[in-house]
Amino acid sequence: MFANATLRQMEYFVAVADNGTVAAAADQLFLTPSALSLALGNLEKSIGAKLLVRQRAKGTYLTATGKELVVHARQVLAAAQNFESAVEMIQGELVGPLRVGCFETLSPWVIPPILEYFSRTHPRVSVEVLEASSEELEEKLQRGQLDAAFMFQLQVPRDLESVGVAQFRPQVMLSPDHPLAAFEELSLEQLEGEDAILLSLTSALNLANSILMSAGFTPNIRWKVRNVDTLRSLVGRGFGYNIVLGRPGRSDTHDGLPLVFRNIANELPENSLRLVYPKGSSKNARLEALQEFALREFPRLSTHTTL
Repeated sequence: MFANATLRQMEYFVAVADNGTVAAAADQLFLTPSALSLALGNLEKSIGAKLLVRQRAKGTYLTATGKELVVHARQVLAAAQNFESAVEMIQGELVGPLRVGCFETLSPWVIPPILEYFSRTHPRVSVEVLEASSEELEEKLQRGQLDAAFMFQLQVPRDLESVGVAQFRPQVMLSPDHPLAAFEELSLEQLEGEDAILLSLTSALNLANSILMSAGFTPNIRWKVRNVDTLRSLVGRGFGYNIVLGRPGRSDTHDGLPLVFRNIANELPENSLRLVYPKGSSKNARLEALQEFALREFPRLSTHTTL
């Protein structure tokens, strides 16, 4: 009978539904595929119905019953999370997991303060961190594999909820020996024909391209690199400019070369740092603590941030 189904079994069932394969779900849950398959088989026995169809090389599919019950399983898990939150509020102590994602170039500025805060203030909260591209963060938020993520506003799709925690103003990063470094402020039009060095991450690349193309030209991209320190070192050696979202705390490269930052005179769209949630999700006390911390501490990133 259904009363024998456990919350853990429902969590496993939802994970397989979200990931599409037992192997991927097992990896997310830190289980072996055989252990997960056994747990799912026990769940199907306890409710007396087939929930999943496994096809080699094609993944795992929900049966008609599975499609209906996965909705209820999500509701039960959400209710259990709300129950945990109520207990936390009554006891005044936060306990349990908190899965936080961050756009990878922001991570050095965002993740360490979060881990320090929870380690000192809420030591019984286990914070799991994912540094990834905006595309991967979006996917994992939609699948329920992350509780929240930090992303730039222009990266956040409309079907996710978010709250702004810091404001950014794009700038041009240059070597002090670059001819354009002589100007205190630059128009985007002055960058036409100059070599650009951009991040190869899709969302970062699209953002930089959209800013530059708003001035009516296609940027002359000399190199695209994934690593931020590599990019800064190339700029520091005078190979080109880069568009940064605000000014980082350091004004030099990883190997000590100086950098300068110039404001952009053109009107540009707002691009705040956002704390992003799955749409319609309920915030437990751990998420509330994360949001309160971000709103309190991260406005300072409005003037000192990463790429």
